[in-house]
Amino acid sequence: MDASASPLYLQIAERLARSIRAGTLKRGDRLPSVRELASQQAVSQATAVQAYRWLEDARLVDARPRSGYFVAARPP
Repeated sequence: MDASASPLYLQIAERLARSIRAGTLKRGDRLPSVRELASQQAVSQATAVQAYRWLEDARLVDARPRSGYFVAARPP
């Protein structure tokens, strides 16, 4: 499947996942807020939330109430 054919949230999530796996984003690093990510990527906040949820399901990020999203302490 062509990368441009995959949903926007998945493109964003996969980009962040690559950064985490490559060590560019390190464990415990704070990720941009949903609003910041949506603005940076020129997508809706719902799309940004969906990207973060995908990363959560992949156990690459942790959501902390009232704090935001962080790279998981032990990425797989």
